[in-house]
Amino acid sequence: MESVLIAAALAAAQTHAPVGDVGTALDQRCFSLMAQLAEDQDPRVQSLGRVAAQYFLGRIDAASPGFDPANAAPPGPGDHSALLRRCGDAMQAGGRDFRSIGQALAPGGRPNL
Repeated sequence: MESVLIAAALAAAQTHAPVGDVGTALDQRCFSLMAQLAEDQDPRVQSLGRVAAQYFLGRIDAASPGFDPANAAPPGPGDHSALLRRCGDAMQAGGRDFRSIGQALAPGGRPNL
C-alpha cells in the first residue's frame, strides 16, 4: 500500500511538459500549418485544416496550458509537405491511441439470455 501512495505522490508532483519540449514544438508547428490551411480557398482543405488545428490545439493545451494561439508563429519556410507528413503521422498515432482506449473501456461480450 505504501508503494501505491508513493507512486501517486510522484505522479501528482510531475508537471506539464515544458513549452520547449520536442513534441510540443512539433504540435505548435502543426497547429500553425493547419491554421493556415483552415484559410485555404478550397472548402475541403478549410474543413480539414480547422479540425486538425483544433486537434493540435488540444494537444498543446494539455501539455502547455498557457499557450496563446494568437501568438503562434507561422511555420517557417521550407518543405511544407514534410511537415504535413509529420503532422499526419502524429494525428494517426493519436487515433490509434483513442481506439486502444475505447477497446479497453468497451464492455465485454453480452451474456446470452
